[in-house]
Formats: sequence, C-alpha cells, structure tokens
Amino acid sequence: MPGKKVTGSATASSRTRSARPPTTGETVTQILPMFRDVTPLTRLPAMPLKRAEMVAQRIVHMIQEQGLKPGDPLPVESDMYETFGVARSTLREALRVLEQQGVIVIRPGRGGGPTVGLPDSRHLASTLALLMQFSDTPFRSVLETREYIEPIAASLCAQNGDDRVIDGLRQSVDAMRANLSDEDSFLYENHRFHELIAEGARNPLISYFLNSLDWIIDGARLGVVYSKASRKQVAVIHDEICEAIEDGDGDRARDAMSEHMRDTRAFFERKHPQVMNQALTWEMYGQ
Repeated sequence: MPGKKVTGSATASSRTRSARPPTTGETVTQILPMFRDVTPLTRLPAMPLKRAEMVAQRIVHMIQEQGLKPGDPLPVESDMYETFGVARSTLREALRVLEQQGVIVIRPGRGGGPTVGLPDSRHLASTLALLMQFSDTPFRSVLETREYIEPIAASLCAQNGDDRVIDGLRQSVDAMRANLSDEDSFLYENHRFHELIAEGARNPLISYFLNSLDWIIDGARLGVVYSKASRKQVAVIHDEICEAIEDGDGDRARDAMSEHMRDTRAFFERKHPQVMNQALTWEMYGQ
C-alpha cells in the first residue's frame, strides 16, 4: 500500500532475499574487493604444494617435534634427503626456502651445515616491503598504520605491568636523555623503547608487526635527520609514556602514545614532506 512504513524486520527480510542462490539461467554479478590483494574469497583454487615446500614443512615439524633450539645442528644433507626420500636438489631448495624465512642458518665450510634459526621481525619487514613495492605504498601509510596500533600496545603494556619491561623502558629514557647529542645513541634508544613497548603488550602478533614497522620506519634509511631539539621532544614524550606504564595506567599510556605518534607524523610532514609520499621498495628494507 502507498505510504506503508517499512520496518526493520522487513529490511532484514529483503536483505535475506537478495542473498538467495540464483535460479537456473539467471545472470549473477560477482562483487569482489577492489584491492589487488588475494584473499580467501578471491584467490584461485590452490595448486598442489611443490615437493620442496612439502619437505620444508616437514623440517619445521621436525624442529618443533624434537624441541630443537636456535643454534642446534640439523642432520647433514645426506641423512635428510634419505630420511625425506627426495633428491638432493629438492632438499637444497627446501633449505633455501627455510633460510630465507630465518628458520635455519646454513654455516659454510668444513664443519658447517644447517642449524636451527629463529624467524624475527626483519623477515616480516622484508616481506611487507616487497608487498608495498608492488602496491606503490608510500611511507605515509606506514606511519598511519603505526599511529593506530602502537597506542594499543602501550595500553596493554601498562596493564600487563612486566617489571623487566618497565625497568628497560626507564633505562632507555634515562639513556636517551643523557646522550641527546649522540644521534646514533638516540636512534638506538628510540628503537629499544618501542621494541620494549611491543614486547610488553604480550601479544606476539602485535610485537612482530610493530617491530617490522619499526624496521621500515628507520629514518636513517630515508635520509631523515633528527635535530637536537626534536630528540629532546621525543625524550620528553617517552618519559610521559614510561610514567603512565609504571603507574599501570593503560588509558594514559594509550593517550600519551597517540600524542607521540601524531607528533612523529607532524615532524615528517613538516621537516621531510618528500619522504611522506616516497614509495617504499624491497631494496630499502629487504636486508
């Protein structure tokens, strides 16, 4: 009837009807994400794993099953290719894959061979940098992402109250303040402070991701220079964040870190505007 009011339940019903399976002969328009990335919804059917990839997965399983630690030796190649029943070339391809991911370290020379490694944030940073190069991602996007995530980490760090992390944060703040004239010392303590924040969040995914962004944001690689005044300003806000975490005040730690992230973005926009729109490449961060 004209003028009939449409209720919420009617709206929900119409949504349900619009999602019904198509009838025979009906044309369906696929609505897919605009971004170029592949998601579980958009990816093509998976191809079978290569033999080398399967062997790599078995080696990882072996490392964990046997409780091997970083630095522990793996069996020699002749033993492994017999154990896994593959050709030497397939085994070596598998080992190269694991070496690139930081899972193993291959020592050259007599007495060398593969030993257990430990993947870390550098490997994720390298992969992210490669993805960013193909999507023409600017430096600005990295700062924006960090601006959202790091305040969450600071809040969790304050709530968790890890004494070792808190002691490290205080030591870092004091060391930064005592060495403001030394840019190398400043950069080191800046990295250490944010690495401790990520660790204190006690969320491995947050830690890996933030530490990877920290590798990418490393201003020295982009020719960014911090004046003594800007270093002093960073030391002041680090102290405020540290005090909030020492007090176990998650809200204050989050707000102080948000301010720090906004100040960082403003610093780059004011002092190094050319860097903000610079596309990131794998060569810059793939080491």
